[in-house]
Amino acid sequence: MTPIEILKNNLLGESITFFSVSDSWTLYIGEFYLVAQNIISDDEKVIEKAINDSFELAKHTVDKEYISKSAIVSSNMRKEIIDIELDIKYNLTLKFELGSNLLIPTNEDIVDWQWCINKSGADPYSEKSLLTCFWEGEIEMNKE
Repeated sequence: MTPIEILKNNLLGESITFFSVSDSWTLYIGEFYLVAQNIISDDEKVIEKAINDSFELAKHTVDKEYISKSAIVSSNMRKEIIDIELDIKYNLTLKFELGSNLLIPTNEDIVDWQWCINKSGADPYSEKSLLTCFWEGEIEMNKE
């Protein structure tokens, strides 16, 4: 199987039912955890501006980008994933019903892995993952 076939077989038709954020993002989708260093949405700037304009505490938050990103992820909870794209650099795009997309990029330079999918939500060094993207264009599939 190819990486995109693995992703589609396991995540397509499923939805996010749980998420958490710390040093990385963890999305529980179907029976798997998608753990990612970053999540990007085209809607971030609009939400970020609205929050900053109306919520004073947001201006003094350490990880300000987590506020808008969390709003976007929570807005996509329980929405069906209707398509998945994986480009040549292994940037992963989840497309949800009603037209929303989440991009999981592969260009975070301060880490040594970008995203993975496994059964525990751990980083790829703690547990063998179904798929792990370490760097742009570098993916490892668990053949077990």
